[in-house]
Amino acid sequence: MRHNPMPTPTHRSRREAIDLANGWLQMVSTHRRPPRDEIHPDRRGRFELVLFDMDGTLVDKLSSWEMIHHALGVSNAANWERYSRGEIDDHEFMRSDIELWKLGGREIHVEEIESILATAELMPGAKECMDALHARGIATGIMSGGLDVLAHRVAVDLGMDMYVANGLALDDAGRVAGKGICFVEIRDKGRPTREVLSKLGVPKERVAAVGNSVWDAPMFAEASFSVAVNPADYGVRKAATRVVEGKDLREVLAHLLEADRA
Repeated sequence: MRHNPMPTPTHRSRREAIDLANGWLQMVSTHRRPPRDEIHPDRRGRFELVLFDMDGTLVDKLSSWEMIHHALGVSNAANWERYSRGEIDDHEFMRSDIELWKLGGREIHVEEIESILATAELMPGAKECMDALHARGIATGIMSGGLDVLAHRVAVDLGMDMYVANGLALDDAGRVAGKGICFVEIRDKGRPTREVLSKLGVPKERVAAVGNSVWDAPMFAEASFSVAVNPADYGVRKAATRVVEGKDLREVLAHLLEADRA
């Protein structure tokens, strides 16, 4: 498999003697320049940045984690129940899920993860949506509790400017080592969103957000405008400024452009 030319936190983990989970938020640029350079504060429209959820929003799968579970023939239902009851945090949730992949002493190489996630299909209209936003000088980013291996591919394929997602710790041979690298907690997308906006110097009033589930509501709260696309629950409907019932992101684009002109 082709080597990833722009290291994600996952790919960096096997080469750097630092604990990335305790470092500053890994906002990864897809253009090999500081993400702040993608922001145009002097543009006349309302928005400087639109942040998108990934799983179920940009990708037609509800979870990149679930894609791997399904491919490896395991279920994390018990782990999800423990997490939902508040018995484990995100770090333990990730560790427990990864442990399922390694049952029976199986070794999982990052290339196998890449191969599984390469099958994820983009939502209809995703490229057109990004192209139109970029043509207006609006930066785009992914804010996802999913895996950076997929976030990297999606961001590059769509020409997006940056992403924040969770990673996998790897050993020196590129094998999954047994724990996750957590930057985006499922229950709290608000905290990394605030940190991204602070690092970029973008005020809340100049930000829009797009997502599909109640887990995106904290991200919506840090933006001045939000769109729920193909909503998975009532919580995201209630939190959003606008709601798009289908999966076509060109419909999301129409709402974003209307609000940008307002």
